[in-house]
Amino acid sequence: MKTKQWVINAIIAAMYTGITILIVPFSFGAIQFRLAEMLNHLVVFNKRYAYGVTAGVVLANLILSPFGIYDWVLGVGHTVLSFVIYFILSKKVQSPVKKMIINTLVFSVMSFMIALMLLIIGAEEVFWLTYLWIFIGQMVTMGIGIPILTTLNSKINFNKKMGN
Repeated sequence: MKTKQWVINAIIAAMYTGITILIVPFSFGAIQFRLAEMLNHLVVFNKRYAYGVTAGVVLANLILSPFGIYDWVLGVGHTVLSFVIYFILSKKVQSPVKKMIINTLVFSVMSFMIALMLLIIGAEEVFWLTYLWIFIGQMVTMGIGIPILTTLNSKINFNKKMGN
């Protein structure tokens, strides 16, 4: 990667971490509303943004997560695996909005990993209820992100900023 791409990804990681810090009470646990998750949609415009978003998840979980190593592995694993699945499923899709819908669905479905983590560490007792709440939180935050990132992209052009 070029220096510019590293810098942009560092900024994205810092933004993800900063947004998570601002709303930390809603960023961890069974009922999550982690607004920084809307940054997952940046990969729709350029797949290289996955590095910055993933680094942001790593930083946020290292600094803030009350679940320690479990969140470092399963929380970050959720992000990485969701990106991989998204890239596979959206390969032939052209519409950015359709790609964001796919991305939202993938991240929401894959949030079972977070519910499983909470069950393993004993923070929650009922898997399906925990999964439902995390799924809903993921759908809402990433759903909110669709019009926001679409509008920002029309002004900023995320792909052009990242460079090819």
